[in-house]
Amino acid sequence: MLQFITLLSLALALVRGLAIPGLKPRSDGAPAPLQLDFNVSKSIGGTSAKEFWAHHNAVTKRDAYREVAVDYHDTAYHVDVYLGSNQQKATVVLDTGSSDLWVPSDGYNPSTSSSSADTGQQFSIEYLDGSSSTGEFYTDTVKFETPNPVIPSLQFARAGKSGGFGVLGIADRNQEAASTQYDNLPWALQKAGLIPKASYSLFLGPDEGSGSLIFGGIDTDKFSGDLVKYNIPSGAGSLSVNLQSATFNGNTIAVNSPIVLDSGTSLGLLNSALMKELDAIFSTTIVNEGGIQYRYTSCNQPSDQYLQFNFGGNSISIAYSDAIIGQGSSCLLGFGWYNDIEIFGDVFLRSAYVYYDLTDQTISLAQAAYSDSSNIVAY
Repeated sequence: MLQFITLLSLALALVRGLAIPGLKPRSDGAPAPLQLDFNVSKSIGGTSAKEFWAHHNAVTKRDAYREVAVDYHDTAYHVDVYLGSNQQKATVVLDTGSSDLWVPSDGYNPSTSSSSADTGQQFSIEYLDGSSSTGEFYTDTVKFETPNPVIPSLQFARAGKSGGFGVLGIADRNQEAASTQYDNLPWALQKAGLIPKASYSLFLGPDEGSGSLIFGGIDTDKFSGDLVKYNIPSGAGSLSVNLQSATFNGNTIAVNSPIVLDSGTSLGLLNSALMKELDAIFSTTIVNEGGIQYRYTSCNQPSDQYLQFNFGGNSISIAYSDAIIGQGSSCLLGFGWYNDIEIFGDVFLRSAYVYYDLTDQTISLAQAAYSDSSNIVAY
């Protein structure tokens, strides 16, 4: 059953800025960009991406950041994180729609790590089915894949529920599930001197393979054309940009409203005017479930025709063939409708190269380029 869920930041965490061993400076003395490669796959350790998202669709009791997302992830973007003095391996899924790092209980055992410290803080998650899970916060060493440096004391949440995977939320501090703001991972890296600004670029890559998250830098071989900077709209409660218009089949429709960029969402949401145009292009069959409109369409779509989304300084194009998601022998259109809420999920983000600058409150966009080469520079 397809269903939309509310995706919130999932735990309260506090990140303390510390000196980080293993940091390699650039030739000018500034920190070099920190690259985290992640896997793009249909499953993680034998669990399908869809099953993962069904397991982890939870809401906090505190309604800090409300957004509608789709429980139809056929692709997951995941990275391994190593916690504690004994480097306990946990798999976490990358999410630009939440701001907190947390792992399930079997992903981290504090009693086996000599560097673990219990903060005494509790954390609670309430699931959509009415069940709940409590947990605790610890500080401990955190490391990503070699050769990335060790973060000596990072606070993260250990959920009481076991099984499944955690979440690496990298959105801004105003999306934290906390009563007061704190320095989450991007801000903690900046505070520690690892990166000059709380910023990162995101390249999701194709359906399966690998993508790249680069703190404090960009990969110029992973996009084409200009990387154009846009201000995050004033008062926005999420990482969003203003979408001026969309051009479908030669017809341009004005939008002029903020749209959220969220890697933790599979399908996108568009307003009724845009969906009407897409219905005509893709000859969709509309299915209503719980007030949500999904679109089924033919899986046979051309790769030389495009949906174009215009932001003012540049546009991002999505091939018709990339605008659908397979479901067995049938396919879903990668965009749906719910109360005219507007979100760009992975269907859009796979065609875009995005640089998030939390310090300057800007987002830069370019057309993604699937290239085997890499040229990482500070930005």
